[in-house]
Amino acid sequence: MCGIAGYIHKTKLHYNEGIMDGMLEVLAHRGPDSNSHWGNEEEKVFLGHRRLAILDLSDAGRQPMLSNDEELVVVFNGEIYNFDEIRSELKTLGYSFKTGSDTEMILYAYREWGIDAVSKFIGMFAIVLFDRKQKQVYFIRDRFGVKPLFIFESDKLLMFSSEIKTFYKHPEFKNDINRDAIPLYLKYGYIPTPYSIFTHVRKVTPGHILQYDVEKGKVVREVTYWEPLAAFNKEKFYNKTEAEITAETVELLKSAFNYRMVSDVPVGVFLSGGIDSSLVTALLTKQLGYKLKTFTIGFDNEAYNEAKIAKEVSVLLNTEHHEYICTEKEALEIIPQLPLYYDEPFADSSAIPTMLLSQKVRSHVTVALSADGGDEIFGGYTKYYSKGGLYNILRNSPGILKYPIGWGLGLMRRYRRMQGRYDQDAILERAQEIVHAKNRSASFLKKIDYRLFSNYELKKLLKGDYKKVDTAFDVTGNLSAENSEIEKMQSTDVKTYMLDDILVKVDRATMAYSLEGREPLLDHRLFEYVTRIPSDIKFKNNIPKYLLKEIDYSMLPKELLDLPKRGFAVPIQQWLLKELAVFCDTYLSEQEIATSGVFDFQEIKKLRRRFQDKQRRADADRIWRILCFQMWFSHWIKDRV
Repeated sequence: MCGIAGYIHKTKLHYNEGIMDGMLEVLAHRGPDSNSHWGNEEEKVFLGHRRLAILDLSDAGRQPMLSNDEELVVVFNGEIYNFDEIRSELKTLGYSFKTGSDTEMILYAYREWGIDAVSKFIGMFAIVLFDRKQKQVYFIRDRFGVKPLFIFESDKLLMFSSEIKTFYKHPEFKNDINRDAIPLYLKYGYIPTPYSIFTHVRKVTPGHILQYDVEKGKVVREVTYWEPLAAFNKEKFYNKTEAEITAETVELLKSAFNYRMVSDVPVGVFLSGGIDSSLVTALLTKQLGYKLKTFTIGFDNEAYNEAKIAKEVSVLLNTEHHEYICTEKEALEIIPQLPLYYDEPFADSSAIPTMLLSQKVRSHVTVALSADGGDEIFGGYTKYYSKGGLYNILRNSPGILKYPIGWGLGLMRRYRRMQGRYDQDAILERAQEIVHAKNRSASFLKKIDYRLFSNYELKKLLKGDYKKVDTAFDVTGNLSAENSEIEKMQSTDVKTYMLDDILVKVDRATMAYSLEGREPLLDHRLFEYVTRIPSDIKFKNNIPKYLLKEIDYSMLPKELLDLPKRGFAVPIQQWLLKELAVFCDTYLSEQEIATSGVFDFQEIKKLRRRFQDKQRRADADRIWRILCFQMWFSHWIKDRV
């Protein structure tokens, strides 16, 4: 695990070692163990690496790493869990190795199989590989996007990095704000891939390879080597029984979990007490025989505290358990640091406890397993199973009624606006879109589009030109008609919410404290298998995560696992009324709003007054998103002028 950064000249810019050192110093938290870079001014390519030593702790594992003939150079962030098997295969083909690292394997896998070698890799990774002979640079991101990879490009150079903040160390960086990304952020709380908050920066799409031609000075090809939607279109296992499917799923889970335990440093597990983290812990201890260290964070506010459940699970599984109780004071002290580590506006408030837990865990282990992805892969979100409610009523309305229903919803929205009531405008806007959708898939997409602001609200709130946001999450177009609505929701979440919220949250929080986070449920082999399980087994009787729960029940008491889950949340609503009021007074002041030039101060003033009067959670979330943007702007734009 580490941080990578570098750049490629398009013109005759001179190499500046100080710039490269500065970029890597910014990534010190991602790789505190060593710092090195390689470059050739004639070839125009400069690669840098900050190392957090996990495999082969000797200096032999340092990067950038060159092949024996020095024709290939690579920097790499992440882990290739099956590197030993691939290395053994390469040895039979005549290759010899000097190190015990997965980095060296990447070089010779490319030499043997070309860029298609990446399809053999099981892991999480962001790889930049320079083929000096062919004068090609490849940018590769893992299948689910566990590891980040950003690219800045101008007419003079291309830069890459694990984090956007490194670009500030290069004098050619342009931090022009991408105004089209702001409404996306306000609606969803994060900026979807491939967009970024900056006009000239983009995120490499998961499962993609960018091929950059050094002589031509541009990306000449973008290849998709893995696409999650393709897995949903494969033939289902209709000829297998539930018992067979369960047994095969368990074997895949064992394989995925065993791979994620490969390390030359201590490994622990984040244990929340929920279905997913309990499964990871139980399977590792009871079926694979590992003696684990487990970690839980609780709150002194009982309404948000799951530590007691996690403690019971740890006792049953005989783990070395560590429990931390987070005070509101500790949580509030984290908030000013959020813009520093998240680089872009990011409004998932569960980043706060995730950072606090990572901070505590790092004093015990260097690697921590989490259980992210369980809801998306095994179908755990309650929204997947809603049979009644507004969505189904509107979707199933007779065609003759769609116009009057849509007209009535529009009338309701206008009436509420006249009263100054906007708290439900986003829901009503989505309802109108469901009514007018031309097909079931389109209406379904509107159902899961949990936007916070309506287009009407954004038009009033944002200053200057405003680009209307339609369905940002329309990613299911390649799914077959046989796929269920739950599978469409899963695929949408995998490519959006999980990618740009959940995985971003965990990566930045863990790496802020030099802790490697691993996601054992995000194994592409497991994903490809589970997508082929028929819905009547995978979601039997419309029970969320039915299959995963049945596996869990074989190892832990059902009554313990079926307790209501509270989520990894913090009391933002209460804080905004009390402790965070001073943050709002500072960052949402008329002067600060005028400085950013993004929002209409009078609309923010109305929103804050409405929240004070009504104290609605939706308004608290609106204020929190604006506050996070303003804190980000102050740190990364205002203070950099």
